Amino acid sequence: MAKLRSFLLLLGLAAMAASHPLEEVYSWKQVDYNFPNDSVRQKYIATGDFIQENNLPLGLNIWKNKMFITVPRWKKGIAANLNYFLMNETNSADAKSPKLTPYPDWETNDINSSSDSKIVNFFRVRVDACDRLWGVDTGVDDIVGDGTSVIPSTLVVFDLNTDKIIRRYPLKDSDKKPDSFFADLVVDVDRDDCDNAHAYISDIAGYGLVVYSWAKNDSWRVEHNYFYFDPLNGDFNVSGFNFQWTDGVFGLSLSGSQKDGSKTLYFHAMSGITEFLVSTDILKNETLATTDNYYHFRVVGDKGPRSQGPSSIIDPETGINYFTQVQKNGIACWDTNEPLNSDTLRLVDKEDVKLLFPNDLTIDRDTRKLYVLADNLPTYLHSLLDVTKENFFITAANLDILTELCKGKGQH
Repeated sequence: MAKLRSFLLLLGLAAMAASHPLEEVYSWKQVDYNFPNDSVRQKYIATGDFIQENNLPLGLNIWKNKMFITVPRWKKGIAANLNYFLMNETNSADAKSPKLTPYPDWETNDINSSSDSKIVNFFRVRVDACDRLWGVDTGVDDIVGDGTSVIPSTLVVFDLNTDKIIRRYPLKDSDKKPDSFFADLVVDVDRDDCDNAHAYISDIAGYGLVVYSWAKNDSWRVEHNYFYFDPLNGDFNVSGFNFQWTDGVFGLSLSGSQKDGSKTLYFHAMSGITEFLVSTDILKNETLATTDNYYHFRVVGDKGPRSQGPSSIIDPETGINYFTQVQKNGIACWDTNEPLNSDTLRLVDKEDVKLLFPNDLTIDRDTRKLYVLADNLPTYLHSLLDVTKENFFITAANLDILTELCKGKGQH
């Protein structure tokens, strides 16, 4: 009888994990920072450089024990745009709601700095296989306010072992359109060939893709009909707010290497439910990518109603593609070895508080976990967040559990 009770208990725990595999790891009512001292903090507040309620976390990534968090300059008063905290400091007073430390330092994140190395506004950053952190600085401060252009849109790369900027590459005029806005990227590189790196950068408002070659220190813009938004899928209902967006190509996910050494870039519009693909061999060849390129791109499939979301990522060990689902307050997945349709896109978790507007996700390859950041962005943009309760969440799930759910047991 005791063995039976133990078995039933384990079965119950497994069922709970299967129903909500993503568990809360961190949460915040409001974001705060590790200021050098309280005098500095008070100075930031007095000058309007820190308006706490305006600081909303959006992008995340992981390198070793550092979790990187971006706090975009949507509004005024963002103390630091690119930040991190140490994930192994579990015994500190701020273990559940860690304060953010500017990366690489305060000066680089100072919006008032005259330094040539300052950063203004990353939305998402990506860690590559060669211990480098990549991001596109949009260069715009106070986006929903004055929308001040401080610096040109610039690709910035950090060496994570030295915490130094090792490359700044302002995007060329030919890479941009008047309405261009660069909010996501993915890095294509193998650890044994670090100089042969390429970044694919999505232009959500200019409807294009920019390819950057590390070896050539050059870039080229790719245009295609599939980069535009879907006019039938730009209506959103999230957190009690109805709004319409026209964001085009956004989420990018990169497959592992094929037998011929190439990879597949999957992509979708934020305001769209269709997934597309193109071979990286095409993108890395400027001529093929920019001339008569229509038939090099393919439609993968339709993810189904209300399946819009910004970010996606592929687990290279399984080939499973994970998607944020902002209208479902959830995370979905699709096994890239299957056809894509509304039946094979599986909702592996849904939670109306902790997954309210999942905005970014990443995989920690060392621990084999998927991390998700949800930030209730529509309330922040259209109203005011209630600072008496938790507003921002980072959840995590074991990829082995998710893999089983994605192979056929998830919700639809």
